[in-house]
Amino acid sequence: MGKPAHHARRQPARFRAHAGFIAASAAFAAVFVALVLSAFHAPAPHDLPVGIVAPAAVTGRVEHALGAAVQGGFELRPYPSQASATAAIGRREVDGALIAAGGHLRLLVAQAGGSGPAQALTQVASALAARSGQSLTVTDVVPPLPRDSDALSPFFVLLGVLVPSLAAGSASAMAFRRARPAWCVAAPAAAAVVIGAISAGIADGVAGLGHYPAIAGVVALFSLAVSAPTAALGRIWPPLTAAAILVFLVLGIPVSGGPANLAPFGPGFLRPLDPALPLGAAAGAVRNAVYFGGHGTAAGVWVLAAWAAAGVAGLALTAGLRRRAAARPSPAHAPVPGLAAGPARVSLVVGFDNSEPARRALRWAAGLLAARPGDLHVIYADHAVIDSDLSGFAAAEMETARDHEAAGIAEAAAEIVAGTTAGYAFERRQGPPADAILSGAGSIAAAAPGAGPVIVVGRSGQARHHVIGSVPAGLLHHSPYPVLAIP
Repeated sequence: MGKPAHHARRQPARFRAHAGFIAASAAFAAVFVALVLSAFHAPAPHDLPVGIVAPAAVTGRVEHALGAAVQGGFELRPYPSQASATAAIGRREVDGALIAAGGHLRLLVAQAGGSGPAQALTQVASALAARSGQSLTVTDVVPPLPRDSDALSPFFVLLGVLVPSLAAGSASAMAFRRARPAWCVAAPAAAAVVIGAISAGIADGVAGLGHYPAIAGVVALFSLAVSAPTAALGRIWPPLTAAAILVFLVLGIPVSGGPANLAPFGPGFLRPLDPALPLGAAAGAVRNAVYFGGHGTAAGVWVLAAWAAAGVAGLALTAGLRRRAAARPSPAHAPVPGLAAGPARVSLVVGFDNSEPARRALRWAAGLLAARPGDLHVIYADHAVIDSDLSGFAAAEMETARDHEAAGIAEAAAEIVAGTTAGYAFERRQGPPADAILSGAGSIAAAAPGAGPVIVVGRSGQARHHVIGSVPAGLLHHSPYPVLAIP
């Protein structure tokens, strides 16, 4: 006997989610690998600012030679003396300087500004000296610190903070989904401050970077610039946090230029993004604070502040809108069997577990009783599938956890019904949800003979093949009282 047709139809659907997961993972990896390799497989400078101290005729020849070596790779800026060129490097105006005087070439580099620019300048200057028959002396005017031998730590401090900040934003969107708007904003902000303080201390202890207040401030601002937009997207719709991962991590790492500061060496479609994304801006700000006396940090800090402000504003807006929507009662109530029109008193029994369908049902009931007399009975079915572990040793811990969960559900229910004029009671009953709700409705009917209570539950969307869910379906089959399933 062959399989039923409906079973055969379910077979492709069973594996659709698995196929989608594999396809999404493969696409994520393909995009990330393509971007990283595009940025780093063959780095070449683009408009790298370089100072030059030489007569005008020599400057022209050097500019022509550099253009022939790497077309559009360098931007020469003349300076009157070696001292002024050195000062320009310290102010982050140029990445290096070429001094041509007396038949000798001297190259000034700043290894602490990134090994990428320093190595590119050294290679080009060496080739230029070889063609002209001159000797070349390379001087590192801003060398790395002894415990940060390759000046890589400023970048890796921020890279180490990036993933925890994404996680903090995603987690806060879930953990504080029903909290007050102030808490929704304060949670990622507080996490960012703590992350900044700890990271700056570790950076000083391991790499000897010093400059604790500056690094702590930049790292905290960077963390908030990542976590706040992530949290705002997660509150709108949790899968949108993938967009934050795409922008801050998948794009952020290759655009930043990595630890060697190769941002000016990337392809044309990535370079314009470098000044706008948080990772590169923050890494540059930390690098400048540690090695260049704070010169050039303002632009990066403003970028971080803009991302953080946008994230905080979006987070406050989404939290406020969600809270107002949760507090707003349903504007209209259609006539329902068992709810007589007019001022007659009615008893509503609402099954509540703080799920979204249950919250909709309770808001509906509270809205109805805000306009007419009645009593509101909220029943939480505390149904333990597993009472303890096999040995029984964890029974007390599990009971404490259940008590804590019940208290949180009672608090959530009280928050929803706040402001109604109805008599309100919350009851925790043991057993499966449908049985607990029917038992509670029976007790209410026995205590107040006359018009029976009306049971209100939310329509569930957990089971794809059921229209209203198992609990409303069970109540509709077995309840002697009217049952409302709120969509």
